[in-house]
Amino acid sequence: MEHEIGAEEKITYGRNDRFVGGPVGGGRFWLEEDGSPAAKLGGPAEWSDQGMIDVRTGDTFTVGGQTWRITDIVNADSDDAYLTAVRVS
Repeated sequence: MEHEIGAEEKITYGRNDRFVGGPVGGGRFWLEEDGSPAAKLGGPAEWSDQGMIDVRTGDTFTVGGQTWRITDIVNADSDDAYLTAVRVS
């Protein structure tokens, strides 16, 4: 799915197939020692050389030529964890 700049997506455990270039999914969510939330994302074939990536609020990732910024990681220490990302370019 082609997203406009400013579009927001929610990423939970498992796959989100709404990204151009392939699925992106949450593989793990946790709280760092300082209490800040973090997540591990799995992605499409274009990420195969780096595998899963660790992200924190404010980090960016690119999939299908679109760049996304992590805006929030919610309930990182629960089974209901998710993050939101906004397309920035």
